[in-house]
Amino acid sequence: MKTRISRRGFVKTSLFASAAVPLAIGAQTPPASLSPEASGAAATKPQETMPMGKIGEQEVSRLMMGGNLFGGWSHSRELSYVGTLMQRYNTEAKIQETLELAEANGITAINTYVMQENSHIRSHWKRGGKMKWFAQVRLDEGGGYSQIQRAVDEGATGIHVNGDAAEGIIAQGKFEKIGEMVQMIKAQKRIAGVAAHDLRVIVECAKANLDVDFYQKTLHTHDYYTSPRPDETGPMGAHDNSWCSDPQAVVDFMATVKKPWIAFKILAAGALAPRQAFPYAFTSGADFILVGMFDWQIAEDAKLARRVLGLVTGTSSKRTRPWYG
Repeated sequence: MKTRISRRGFVKTSLFASAAVPLAIGAQTPPASLSPEASGAAATKPQETMPMGKIGEQEVSRLMMGGNLFGGWSHSRELSYVGTLMQRYNTEAKIQETLELAEANGITAINTYVMQENSHIRSHWKRGGKMKWFAQVRLDEGGGYSQIQRAVDEGATGIHVNGDAAEGIIAQGKFEKIGEMVQMIKAQKRIAGVAAHDLRVIVECAKANLDVDFYQKTLHTHDYYTSPRPDETGPMGAHDNSWCSDPQAVVDFMATVKKPWIAFKILAAGALAPRQAFPYAFTSGADFILVGMFDWQIAEDAKLARRVLGLVTGTSSKRTRPWYG
């Protein structure tokens, strides 16, 4: 049974994790018509490098940028105003600055939902940026695949079935739809993946031997004050407070999966410190981590990711899952 911790206990845990990974506090393939190569624009030159991995035939930074902060998906529990605050802060100019900062710090990919406003990514490409876009898709209202086609048309490098969507499809007993979506993505010569909060989605996909290029699975501990109580069961927290109900089960099963794994929600929507979450995710077997970052967090998070990856790939690493990608 999970032991709940006090605020004081959580602070101690966070400090311990920080001590384990010392870090000085720092400053904080698009369509041909938009690509820097086609337009003749000068690409953003990275000032820092980031360890890279391969998904399909694409090289991608091991630290990837999540798009929830741009779209206002805050997962802020009772604080209903936070999503609006995020959107007010992340103006078009601020988003452009954030994308450029990310590239300058070696981050080469961003993940967003295809149906949210993504014009800033295309603007970034026009300005010479090379950030790769991984698009989340769902079945459309008619049960069709128009969102996949939209992602292709708008220049996504990778496309994956959204976690909520995959869980809903399985709940309806229509698992074959996930396979059809993956096949359609692959037919369009895009990297294809499946995301999930519920481990059962990944289990079923692996059992069916779907031809995915990657899985995207939530992973975070319950070492935070608003984590779910023992009586709160299910793959997601009843109060928008948890996205990985049994992290050890995820770690154990993903150890058997021979596909690149992008771990997301590793900070439990901001409840866990990066210094605690980054080492946990990579040591537990994640090949890539997907993290939402404000502009003032990017340099520090990138520096931390490089430090953690250096330790996890070293001879004293406790990671047991092979690297895929």
